This record gives sequence, structure tokens and C-alpha cells, in this order.
Amino acid sequence: MNKLQIKPRELKIVSVIAATHSIGDAAALLGMAQANVSKYLSDFETRVGLKVFERTTRHLALTQFGEALLPYINASLEKNSQLINFIGDYKHEKRGKVTIYGPTGIITYLARQVVHKIDDIGEISISLKTYNLTANEFFEGVAFPDDCDILITYAQPKDESLVASTLTKYSVTAFASPEYINKHPISHPDDLINHSCILIDSMIIDDANIWRFRSHNGEQILDYKVSGNYICDNTQTALELARNHLGIVFAPKESLQKEINQGALVPCFSHQEEWWLDLVAIFRKREYQPWRVQFVLDGVLNHLRSQIEQATRGRPAPCD
Repeated sequence: MNKLQIKPRELKIVSVIAATHSIGDAAALLGMAQANVSKYLSDFETRVGLKVFERTTRHLALTQFGEALLPYINASLEKNSQLINFIGDYKHEKRGKVTIYGPTGIITYLARQVVHKIDDIGEISISLKTYNLTANEFFEGVAFPDDCDILITYAQPKDESLVASTLTKYSVTAFASPEYINKHPISHPDDLINHSCILIDSMIIDDANIWRFRSHNGEQILDYKVSGNYICDNTQTALELARNHLGIVFAPKESLQKEINQGALVPCFSHQEEWWLDLVAIFRKREYQPWRVQFVLDGVLNHLRSQIEQATRGRPAPCD
């Protein structure tokens, strides 16, 4: 009996056809001629002795055998990819995937200001994913997603074996639109109990947030329990609500320079401030990182720190 021989290229073609349900679309994604893709598939099915796809003039669907086969194909491709990445990392080749997570504003900021400045990434693919803090993560520690290589956020990691590098500290205080303050005057944090405050989900404790302010002489830190009608999972959304006069938001000063200069948002208190919020980069220890991750991490941190230094001299910095 002849031993069945299967080439990785054939598995890749079957996987892409299954994902696109189209030989034409698969050919376009693979950069191959449609006729060649059809031949690879036909040769594969002939050698296997079973049909992988049912063909009609308009549609391509997996057969029962194809449905059962596909997970094995994808697992084999993943192992092959891991092997290639391992060899590439060992040789310091620029190939493989690096996944960066962060809150909405951070990911937007990285895409706009940082990622394009990492020179010559070769065949490395950088995946940017949004991860806004979930309830209580701000206080209890943030989880590190399984597929994450770099997490930039505002909380310390729950897993103490991870590295947490503080990039900067933000001065955080209360802001509202002039229209809101005109309708609902406020002069001291003690008054917050009577106001609509826009809450952040990750800071929810007993249906409220705790906002922290310094006393006027700066010697005392005071906590205030605030509540309101609106809860957001990121500061960007909360700021939009505040711009529409729906309440008071607790946000970093550095990220609101444009709104402050335009008069869209103003500080609620002239003296009582502020809570210092850490911006933290979280990643695995260097000895446990693939080289491609170290390459991208160094590029992101170097450029991000450079941007933050400029921000502290008057440019807006990122927020979540």
C-alpha cells in the first residue's frame, strides 16, 4: 500500500478555500492562478480518495469528510507555522506574528503615531487588538490574554510573573462641559454626590466609582464615591458623553488639551486634584519571548516613550 504524502502547500490551499468558500477568492488571497488552485485541490482529493468540497456553479461547501478534516489541517498548519517561527526567532529573522492589546484610545494612538515608525519589520505581522479593562480589573489586576505578546493599559497585571514597565503617570481629575456646569454648578468634590458622574466599568464597586483628589493644601488624599446614569468601558466613550453635557468625567489632563483649549470641557475644580494614573506596558520576561516580539516591543516602547516626552511638553497623550 502506497504511503499517502501530503504537502503543506496543499493543506494551505484547502484551508483558504474552506475559509472563502470560493476557489477564485482563495486564488486571489494566495497569489496564485485560479487554474492552479483547482488543480492542487483536484490532485489532493484524488490522492486522498475522498471529496473535500461539494461544488455547484455558485457555491463551494465542505463535505462531511471535509468538515471532519479541516480541524486537522488547521492544526497541522499552525504547528508548521510555529516551527518556522521558532527557526526564524533563533536566527533573528523578521517573520511571524506579534499581537498588541490595549484600550481603545491606546490602540488608536499606536496606529496613528507609533507603529509606522518601527523601521523594516520584514515579514513580521503586527496584530492590534482592543482590550478595555473589565469590571474590577483596575483594582484587582488585569488579565493577560492567551494570544497577547504586549499589553499596554492602566492597571498592573494579575499574573505577577509578567513584567510591568511604567511608561508615565497621568494627572487625572474631573471635567465637564461649560453647559453642564452652568446648569449644575459645582465647587468642591464633596458636591459630586449630587451630580451625574460618567462611570468607568473597570472601576465599578457597588454600582459606583471611587474618584480620588488631593486636598487644597496637597497633604491629604480623599476618596469620593460617585454614581451616575451612564457606564462606559473606555474613557473615549465617556468623554463623548461629557461633551454632550451628560455629566462629569474623570480623565487624564494630558489627553484633553485640545478640548480644554477649545473650551469644550473644563476642569470642575480649580484646586482639588488629582489622581495619578500609571500607563503600563505588560509583557513576558525577555528570556521567554520570541525574538520577533522583542524587536517589536523595543520599537513600540522607544517610540511611545518619545511621544510621551513630547506630550508632556504640550502635545496630547493617549488615553483609553
